[in-house]
Amino acid sequence: MKKINIYYILALFLAVSFAACENTNENLVKQRGVGAVPKVFNISPAFYTTDFKNSFVKFDVDLPEGQSVDHAEIQATFKGKTAIIQEITSFPATIKMIAADVISKLGLTTKDVKSDDSFMFEVITTSGGVKTRSMTGAIKAFVTCVYDPAIISKDYHVVTKGWDTAEGDVTFSVDPVNPFKISIAGLFAMEGGEPNDNVLVLNIDPNSYKVSGVKTKLGSTDPFGEGYTNYYYEPSGLYKSCEGVFEMMIKISVDEGNFGAYGFTFTPKKPA
Repeated sequence: MKKINIYYILALFLAVSFAACENTNENLVKQRGVGAVPKVFNISPAFYTTDFKNSFVKFDVDLPEGQSVDHAEIQATFKGKTAIIQEITSFPATIKMIAADVISKLGLTTKDVKSDDSFMFEVITTSGGVKTRSMTGAIKAFVTCVYDPAIISKDYHVVTKGWDTAEGDVTFSVDPVNPFKISIAGLFAMEGGEPNDNVLVLNIDPNSYKVSGVKTKLGSTDPFGEGYTNYYYEPSGLYKSCEGVFEMMIKISVDEGNFGAYGFTFTPKKPA
């Protein structure tokens, strides 16, 4: 029997409350009254493709109003190797780092970097002899393949972690106008419900390959026969463009309440 998790909202509230009280690196710097905390924003794109000569990560970086530094630089880390990629001579600044250049400055070759690897970039400032780095000045850029919507429009197999009624096949379709808008048909039937025409729409962020979607009704009742009214999915996750795989976290609910959020993996079916 599927039971509504009446503690789900309480758990989310507590998590947010603890996060709000947490002493982050930024807070600690301000408490000490030293250093300057850089901020990174407008990250576009936030990943590298395997076309290393033409792929880049681009972002803006700035300091809080009224603050200045003696020196600033960008440091890259990859599998334990660290190198200074470039200096920042003034703020605000727009930074563009080509993958091949970063790999070379780390003392690596393109053969050392594979899809699903990731680079960590940090903005490090020095002021009055004090070096400062902060999570607000850090980027984790993963390596993936060039987006190809042609590999998405097909049947997918679904497996889940913890939500045991959901395993089977569904159909993905790419919007003919917006290639980053995806529709999934057959989810309600995959869970055991009566087949219908309801679809779940996914939106892929072209700058990060993060996936989002609004709360969507899949059926007028629950698919497992417990007598609940209306059945909803609310998705978020990441698209892995090399394999065509969607790694998702889906919040599941009915009108009577929430069941919680569960991991779903959508994998393209191989031709028979």
